[in-house]
Amino acid sequence: MKSPFTGGDIKLIKEKRTFEFRKLSFEIIYHYFKCIDTGEEFTNTELDELNTNQTYNQYREKEGIPFPDEITTIRSQYGLSATKMSDILGFGVNMYSKYEAGEIPSVSNGRIISVCKNPETFKKYFSRIMQQFVPKEQEEIMQKINNAVTSSILNAHEELEKCTVFGNIERGINTGYVAPNLEKARQMVLYFSQRCAPFTTKMNKLLFYSDFLNFSRYGYSISGISYRAIQKGPVPYRYDSLYFNTSDIVTIEDVFFDDKSGERFVTDKEFNANIFSKEEFESLDAVFDRFKDVKTKDIVDISHEESAWKENIGTMSIIPYNFAFDLKAFEV
Repeated sequence: MKSPFTGGDIKLIKEKRTFEFRKLSFEIIYHYFKCIDTGEEFTNTELDELNTNQTYNQYREKEGIPFPDEITTIRSQYGLSATKMSDILGFGVNMYSKYEAGEIPSVSNGRIISVCKNPETFKKYFSRIMQQFVPKEQEEIMQKINNAVTSSILNAHEELEKCTVFGNIERGINTGYVAPNLEKARQMVLYFSQRCAPFTTKMNKLLFYSDFLNFSRYGYSISGISYRAIQKGPVPYRYDSLYFNTSDIVTIEDVFFDDKSGERFVTDKEFNANIFSKEEFESLDAVFDRFKDVKTKDIVDISHEESAWKENIGTMSIIPYNFAFDLKAFEV
């Protein structure tokens, strides 16, 4: 990319700046380009979106407002249209669909949507206002809510399984502002197993770099995995549980050397690229291209140069995703 002012070279700058949104202030890592010849600053659509996402993510986290995918999921579990959901919750026409598309709800509307995540709570809420609807609609909506109540009981085991892998960590800066997604995490493991058959230590780093690189580009992680710093670099918070949950799609085989052994990931299963966005898949490819020929010891050494590891190894704590903006391995 060249300067739009002179056609000459540019430099990407990252610096802390404070932005206001709805009378609240948030510190973000502001990204912009600087023209080398004139010193003029400018951005493009991608950087504007990254800067905005940082502000909006912090606002949603601070005020307890659900993210667009959560808003869609809450409605979908009841099999209701966005228009009908707006009617039930007393929002304006098309307002619920606007929230699903990314418009940020008011604090009060956001919290109303959040409590509706629990089918039993939503059932009580609807029972109080159902007289606003004709009898046929009352019956249809209540039946859908009752179905969701039943499904939530059946899905309890799945939620417990996710908790064993991701821990009980709230969606926020420690998950890359993404709700932990077990199937995406499994497919990420499969992706790297299929392409480079890494040992466990290298797999840990490949997952870390994938999630953190995506966050550095778009303000969101891919899988929602939390990572912590240990002696051999960043690792998924509960990687043993994660890899246990991939036993149906990858095989971990023992490899013996002269004086030690290691565990290598191999697979003959098909990778499901359809669950990833174009941007997420590009991040996975970028990490593979960067590290496909890098040995395990070397990727450990590279990860030790990251501030994400240096600043957290002392306490072996969870690594906040804002360290992604300082990834040395992917410096431009």
